[in-house]
Amino acid sequence: MGQAYERPFRPIEITDSTITSFSLLRMAEQLMTEEVIDHAGRNSLSLVHGKDLTVVLIVLKDQAVLDEHTAPGPITVTVLSGHLEFSTATESKPLKTGDAAVCAAHLPHSVKALEDSAFLLVIGGREK
Repeated sequence: MGQAYERPFRPIEITDSTITSFSLLRMAEQLMTEEVIDHAGRNSLSLVHGKDLTVVLIVLKDQAVLDEHTAPGPITVTVLSGHLEFSTATESKPLKTGDAAVCAAHLPHSVKALEDSAFLLVIGGREK
């Protein structure tokens, strides 16, 4: 079986006629094998980047943390494999394979892997 993608990988630019598919689980498996994961405990691949929408595939090794940060738009985190803890200053949500969480733009949040995990991050939508 060949690689799911090749670096450098260029995110898809959305146009009026864009239709593209991704093998997310194969891509996540490949991200877990790249050298950076051994040093940083995480790796990512921007799949789509547009004015109103960004889609990123992220993998985290067990116990890796994305420290508290914010996003410029509302976000959706969908767990593709593994187990995450998604936290804000006021609450923490355990997320397992198939679970999703959403939060508002600019809300400080963090993510911790409770086992090797892969998730899809979607940033986009309209702020009120």
